[in-house]
Amino acid sequence: MGNITNELSSEIDINDLIQIVWSRIFFVSFLTSIAALISIIYSLSLPNFYTSSALLAPTAQEETLSSKLGGYSGLAGLAGINMQNNASKSEEALERIKSYEFFRSFFMPKIKFHNLMAVEKWNPENNEIIYNQDLFDSKSGEWKKNTKKPSAQMAFKAYRDILSIDKYQDTGFVSLSITHQSPEVAKKWMDIVIFNINESMRELDKLDAENAISYLNESSKTVNILSIKDVMSRLLENQMQTLMLASSNEAYIFRVIDSPFVPEKKSSPSRALICIIGTLFGFAISVFSVFIAHFRSSI
Repeated sequence: MGNITNELSSEIDINDLIQIVWSRIFFVSFLTSIAALISIIYSLSLPNFYTSSALLAPTAQEETLSSKLGGYSGLAGLAGINMQNNASKSEEALERIKSYEFFRSFFMPKIKFHNLMAVEKWNPENNEIIYNQDLFDSKSGEWKKNTKKPSAQMAFKAYRDILSIDKYQDTGFVSLSITHQSPEVAKKWMDIVIFNINESMRELDKLDAENAISYLNESSKTVNILSIKDVMSRLLENQMQTLMLASSNEAYIFRVIDSPFVPEKKSSPSRALICIIGTLFGFAISVFSVFIAHFRSSI
């Protein structure tokens, strides 16, 4: 009997709430319409963003040098060979792509700085990038005199915001993408990142291998212990192999499975979703306001 009474009371309460809202339906409709209109205007004011992506595969699964040479880490360390880092070259490369050093040395010098820090939107009709005129004068190609040019660290933050890296643990493949207002810039910057991570890692490994080879060749002349000479020979062989691969393999760290392309469709914003959320928010605020007004007048 008690349950039936509670259900009837609940139904009456819900009916009362509906009646309260219905009595102010014009107010609710008006406020909801205003919210919908504002969300439409806001969504249309947002620039389109385009995402260019690439699918990469590590060129090889490296066997760590420490597993090859066992307990001779001290000798390898003297030659400048790091045996403690068990991360693969591809994992190191991904961390380098996200690093400030890579951005400052290999990415920023290859791009137009204002395309990273001063773009307002892209005009698809004439393929023109429109810049924020308060920051950058596109006619003179100069930053506004009353505006301080963004620093490299500010630019690095912007770079990290547009860069996305996903690694598939089951296959080891890497999805790399860059988002920009201009689809052509997004694709061009993807090419820059892929090319320069391969080249920078190649040059680093070549330099390390050349230094290690030079040291091992000099040291082997003064070593008479056979077991030590054997280990040094194996170290030398490994470094020669590294140098050969670095010099001959174009796709040194990553091989491109799916090349970046100029996207035709925007990746964001989702204007329909913005309008729906804005309209629902307006409806919720208007209903809440009606309830507050009604219960205040009842007190």
